[in-house]
Amino acid sequence: MTTTGTYAFLPALADIFIAAYGRCQIRRTALTSDHLADAAMAANLLQVKWAAHQINLWTVDLQSISLIPGQATYDVDPATVMIMATYIATGTGPETDRIIISVDRDTYASFPDKTTPGPPTVYWFNKLIQPTITVWQPPDTAQPYTLKFYRARQIQDASVGGGLQPEVPYRFLEAYVAGLAYKLGELYAPGQLQRLKLAADEAWNEASNRDIENSPLRIVPALWTYAASVY
Repeated sequence: MTTTGTYAFLPALADIFIAAYGRCQIRRTALTSDHLADAAMAANLLQVKWAAHQINLWTVDLQSISLIPGQATYDVDPATVMIMATYIATGTGPETDRIIISVDRDTYASFPDKTTPGPPTVYWFNKLIQPTITVWQPPDTAQPYTLKFYRARQIQDASVGGGLQPEVPYRFLEAYVAGLAYKLGELYAPGQLQRLKLAADEAWNEASNRDIENSPLRIVPALWTYAASVY
């Protein structure tokens, strides 16, 4: 058997645009600069849609915020779409990590004392245009605290210039082309929307159903957090 021995297939966005238009029955010789501009907008809007279908595992990274004694609220990178596992690292040298859990706006508002410092035990993620994260209690001076959390962020912008590629892994390329073809079909192939939507949904489901972490489900009641909020 003779094979390439390579694993480098990741087309430029311009080639992906051509493939998507092809599924709308528009051949490459018919494409104009307007077609490329519409495709760039559609690609970015498709990525917005995908951001709502979290979790996209390739966009997950670890963030770190050094907490300041007495300060409860901190800015979060606006590219953050959602916050996942969150923990407090305490001490210097070998740190000790302790998971903290999230509360919603109303639960945070219900805490009668929001200013007395102490070891942070919960957080509230406020999804503003400039998002913030608020810890409770505000950190005390007993030791250094570092807030660490895994977050899912936006996919990097789609831009057609300079042979740039989409920030999409190999396993999602078919879903990307199919999804883009459907969005472009809304403009250029309205009579084919049902076919394009079925193909886009099927490709997305196949890719997303495999884009998971295989680990056993474990449910542990966080009664200590409940006790801290009550007492």
